[in-house]
Amino acid sequence: MTKLVITIPEEPPFYSLFAEGPYLYKVFEKKRRETLFTYGENDIVVLYYTYPSYREACVIRNEPSPSGTFLPGLSKRVSLLFSVRASRVDKLKRAVGFLKKHSGSACSFGDGFYTRLYFIIRQRGKLNYPALQELCHDHPD
Repeated sequence: MTKLVITIPEEPPFYSLFAEGPYLYKVFEKKRRETLFTYGENDIVVLYYTYPSYREACVIRNEPSPSGTFLPGLSKRVSLLFSVRASRVDKLKRAVGFLKKHSGSACSFGDGFYTRLYFIIRQRGKLNYPALQELCHDHPD
């Protein structure tokens, strides 16, 4: 099993990071002043990055891929399902909250689910809650 370790420094150098997903375990390293989250193979994780001039959120799957994407704070390359910036980061946060409330988790579906979620997030205007509700019913994974 190939594990993924996400390192979140207490005082980040040029970005802040928040990771959301079903981690296996969490450890705080006092000497290095950082928190380490460990995820299992094929786990879905939503990463929220805040840089000095923009915000970005990425939905990733921890699967072995030498040609995958390497992101700050991650111990290895991962499969990037999608990423969004600016106001769509807020829409993704609201969508993840909705999914956790209505389906029990936002990180337990197949890749097709996240492709559809991406298109819901990309729609203009406010978050389309009826479409999210339909997505939950279509994918009872």
